[in-house]
Amino acid sequence: MRVLDSLAGRVVVSLILLTVAFGLVAAGTGSITLHREINEAMDSSMQESARRLLPLVIDDLFGREPSQSPRRLAEAVSDDDGGRLIFQVRDAGGRVLIHSYDAPAEPLTAELVQGFSEASGWRIYTEPAVSGTVFIQVAELDARRNEETLEAATGFLIPMVILIPLSALVAWLTLARFLRPIATLRGEISARHGDNLAPIRTDDLPSELAAIAKSVNSLMRRLNMALDAEKEFTANAAHELRTPIAGALAQTERLIAEASNEAEKRRPRQIRAALSDLADLSEKLMQLARADAGVAVAGKPADLAAVAALVVEDFEQRGQNKGRLRLKTPDNGKALVAIDTDALAIILRNLIENALRHGTEGGEVVIRITDDARLSVVNQGPVVPAPDGLVKRFERGETRAEGSGLGLAIVNRILQQIGATLTLDSPASGQQDGFEATIRFPAA
Repeated sequence: MRVLDSLAGRVVVSLILLTVAFGLVAAGTGSITLHREINEAMDSSMQESARRLLPLVIDDLFGREPSQSPRRLAEAVSDDDGGRLIFQVRDAGGRVLIHSYDAPAEPLTAELVQGFSEASGWRIYTEPAVSGTVFIQVAELDARRNEETLEAATGFLIPMVILIPLSALVAWLTLARFLRPIATLRGEISARHGDNLAPIRTDDLPSELAAIAKSVNSLMRRLNMALDAEKEFTANAAHELRTPIAGALAQTERLIAEASNEAEKRRPRQIRAALSDLADLSEKLMQLARADAGVAVAGKPADLAAVAALVVEDFEQRGQNKGRLRLKTPDNGKALVAIDTDALAIILRNLIENALRHGTEGGEVVIRITDDARLSVVNQGPVVPAPDGLVKRFERGETRAEGSGLGLAIVNRILQQIGATLTLDSPASGQQDGFEATIRFPAA
């Protein structure tokens, strides 16, 4: 995950950028002020050095032992400034009379004017003496002053450079701690689905997040009421339809039996076919209602192989399915899965019914169960394009076979409750055509 993908990362990066920007502005302003103050202090030092030299210059030029002048003056300057200043003593004509040992022999300035001046990278202070007949010039390199400013600025820039990553780490840890309730709330919301609409606890959440959680709880209450109403209507409607449909089928069978010829039987038979489809749809709606009610949750594991054998035997009792089903079970004869037995039977019935109904007429249907409790139902028939879309309710492929379009939707809904996966492939694995539905059950 990239840093800027998270809220904490964006806040930390923004704070660091703002801190660095303000720090650079403060450092620049402080450096300018520091440079000015250093220059003023050094200018004051130059003035004091020049005035301290005045009596020595007068004594050496007009007094005794003129041969000792350069040495005595150099010592006077060096003892006070640490060797950073040089000086020249010049007459009114500009000639250099005396200079320190590290000063250039050429005059520092072309003109002799009292005060500060700049020339050839030197900062120079000129002080006249003896009625303007002698001038003392004390100078210092501008580079030396800049070096002093740089050293002083570095002194507070280095801690800032060290503290920036440290402050980023502290800010990240602090934000991660304060944003932990957001991750908790996100996890609670992610755990909510059609089978889990329990309200989210708001006791431990900050007031801002508690308001969001309360809004989500209100939404889930309304959603739960709508789902309950839908489930109740589906279950009640399917249940109430069973009795009148059964009665209408019985009456239709009687009409067929009482008809004297084939022409009179044709219309009742059409009615019987329509009522049979309606009965199948009613049964599917009942299964869907049970699936929505969470029928898959089981107290103990179910034996997939045993339930499959019972369902296959029930289908083979119908004459049209005789010899079409082939069940392959594990060598040990058992395959335990974490699902309710009735829900497992509903899954098997829908998968086998789909395979028989939509496969090649008279073609074989293979129900395969592996040692790792994987179930596959494979039928022959044409290739079905985009089979994954068939898990939607009332979704039917390009087929003329009868059906409600609910079988795979019911299977998928039940499997979602136990964390199992349904995979649809067409053509079937290892075949050029056909259709295969594979279920991977979680460990029992």
